[in-house]
Amino acid sequence: MDTGSLPPTNSNSTTDSMASQPSQTSSEVSSTRHSKKSHGSGTVLVRTSRSSSTRQLTSVESAFCGATAGVVSRVIVSPFDVVKITLQLETRRSALSIPRGLSNSVVTCVRQIMQKEGVRGFFKGNLSAEYLYLTYGATQFLVFGAVESWLGRASGLPKQARSFVGGALAGAIATSTTYPFDLLRTRFIAQQLSSRVNTSILGALRHIHHEEGLRGFYRGLWPACLQIMPYMGIVFTSYDALASGYRWARARSNSRLLQAIDPVQDAVVGASAAVIGKTCVYPLDLVRKRLQIQGPHLTSYAFGGVPKYTGMVDALAYIVRHEGFPALFRGLTPALIKAAPASAAVFFVFGHTRDMLLTARP
Repeated sequence: MDTGSLPPTNSNSTTDSMASQPSQTSSEVSSTRHSKKSHGSGTVLVRTSRSSSTRQLTSVESAFCGATAGVVSRVIVSPFDVVKITLQLETRRSALSIPRGLSNSVVTCVRQIMQKEGVRGFFKGNLSAEYLYLTYGATQFLVFGAVESWLGRASGLPKQARSFVGGALAGAIATSTTYPFDLLRTRFIAQQLSSRVNTSILGALRHIHHEEGLRGFYRGLWPACLQIMPYMGIVFTSYDALASGYRWARARSNSRLLQAIDPVQDAVVGASAAVIGKTCVYPLDLVRKRLQIQGPHLTSYAFGGVPKYTGMVDALAYIVRHEGFPALFRGLTPALIKAAPASAAVFFVFGHTRDMLLTARP
């Protein structure tokens, strides 16, 4: 699921890593202070101010912030998404050198899209992707907040473990709930504007249901869930670890570099966590895209002529055997380039939306 990484919510049992600035720094404003509050199984660092007694969001508020962040980030990353998916559907044998093959293929892909479809080609599938990001962001934050909070009350798991489990479950549930939008996005991107199979979202929904049945909306769901569970678990855990490391370094140093990062720390930490998670699970993402365009119109999709697969294992074996192992990482470069601004936008917009909601509280 390519939605960028999403930040931990401010549930009752977690550190407010999104809002907390390093404690006792010279840049603290007089109206804001940090204090330690005993809650549940541990001590929670919270930020207090004249207008708000805590820095915690309700589940509904977290869902709203997540949905807003998802929609904004999608607008920013659409061209990267188109290039990445187009490369993932390319079937020619990959270069032996992964870095060289990836860098050359990205430039070639951008040139081909521009020549054949123009600027418009970089925004194919954007509407279905907006629906995807909107519903996925809201669902994931809602589920993560509930699961992580429940684990904090019902178990003695350390914070990192709660973040991993909560992120994995939230990612799997959000992926299953919003998967048809993900499939539509891939199919809209895979078709060429000059020979389109689908011309509208409603038309595509009717088309798939009539020709492929309900099952057609969930092609590739299995590798998607196998991918998203470790991916979101890694992202949420990495975010917590990186945010804690940043606060530790910031509290012990007056480095100008760290001071410059202060206003955008959510974005920087979020982008780093996304890159780590994306690299770990990328081959499953590629297989998912290949499976999503399987069906009666397979030959009408993509530039590279994706063959017919019987399932996830068959797809993995075929790609390695006929295209080479490096082919499993086709599109990784634009995926990572996309992950950084997408994740940065998500964390940044989430943080500011959260702050506006909390400021508006009586």
